[in-house]
Amino acid sequence: MPKHKGGQGIKAPYTTTHVRVPLPVKPEVERLISRFHESGEIAEENPLTGIEEAISFAKGILLQKKSAKASLEKLLTAIYGQKISL
Repeated sequence: MPKHKGGQGIKAPYTTTHVRVPLPVKPEVERLISRFHESGEIAEENPLTGIEEAISFAKGILLQKKSAKASLEKLLTAIYGQKISL
């Protein structure tokens, strides 16, 4: 999605807002904004923050009694934050 410059009568196809951002966080926010303009969506980078959380997620997948392929796809998707097909 190209970055919209705006102007009189030109609206972006999404709603916007103004937020004050602390300087230490500003580079990360700018990176997220540029990723949004490049792909049109924001995906979580790594929703699992620690090894304990990953282990509990894996145990939850095992309780679902799905095939090994489906279970691995779910686990890899959770770890890497993007849809993975095996």
